[in-house]
Amino acid sequence: MLKRVQLFPLNFYKKQKFNGSIGNMNFRLEQVKKETESILLGTVWEGPFCYDKTPREKFVVQEFPFSEEGICKALDWFNEKGNEYNKV
Repeated sequence: MLKRVQLFPLNFYKKQKFNGSIGNMNFRLEQVKKETESILLGTVWEGPFCYDKTPREKFVVQEFPFSEEGICKALDWFNEKGNEYNKV
């Protein structure tokens, strides 16, 4: 299970993407610029392959606000999906 301290502060996502894993589930959190705003895009997929080597149809994505609250919502979603992927 992920904890908030394991995800970087909001400013990190202005320039970088964060990849990680929970058991058999891989995840990615990144900033995506929409027409007039930025959002956080969370992506999850089943391992063992990295983001660049996984077929896009295997991804499950969710959008979150580009804010501290968005990071917390993404964290909850990653944990929920991690439980599903790891059959907890």
